Amino acid sequence: MYLRTPLYIDFRGKNVLIIGGGGVGTSRAKKFKKSGANVRVLSLDFSEELKNLEVEPVKGDARDLNLLEKHIKWCDLVTVAIPDVSVNDAVIRLARKHKALVNLANDAERTEVVVPFEGEIEGIKFAVTTEGKSGIVARLVRDRIAEMLENDEETLNLLKAMDFLKRHMKENDIPIAVRMKMYFAVSCDEVFRRLIKENNVDDAKKYAIRFVEEYMSGRRKIGDDIVKINF
Repeated sequence: MYLRTPLYIDFRGKNVLIIGGGGVGTSRAKKFKKSGANVRVLSLDFSEELKNLEVEPVKGDARDLNLLEKHIKWCDLVTVAIPDVSVNDAVIRLARKHKALVNLANDAERTEVVVPFEGEIEGIKFAVTTEGKSGIVARLVRDRIAEMLENDEETLNLLKAMDFLKRHMKENDIPIAVRMKMYFAVSCDEVFRRLIKENNVDDAKKYAIRFVEEYMSGRRKIGDDIVKINF
């Protein structure tokens, strides 16, 4: 059983070292470069695609411990993207020494960071991993989630309306405790949900504003038991 915690991390400006310039290394380089990271690739060879990416190529052997430490010292995360697991022990040891996170694309059991298959539909982001059991299955599940969301107009409408409500309350300086209460109360209100289901997002937004105004003025009572998360 793995005790990894799923997180979305802002990698803008962070340093990522990738060991291996083949297909997996190229894929990782593209992913982290797209996220805004500074990417450096340590490898004896580089794919043609990688050569055309805006990354820093370093030609060298990761089994050279002095060279390896020099670059791990620079990074916030190191990815091992080569089949040879012989470098893993040194990478893990040096990463701990220099406080860098480790992603082992060649060892699902020992990796500290998992890079999942991810997708996004209309602002809903999702990521899937089988923790090394099967990348094929993880990709399939991701695609099925994407297909489900693409065909779920009600959920996408709900997202639009709830995002509008959140921004409206923040812009009007409504306290966080009240906002939390309104998120739960409005989202489960029968009238609001009917408007969402009928694809009437504009009226749902207007209704949500009135709902909040009525609560703030004391005209609408809502029990505290409706709130699932308290700050």
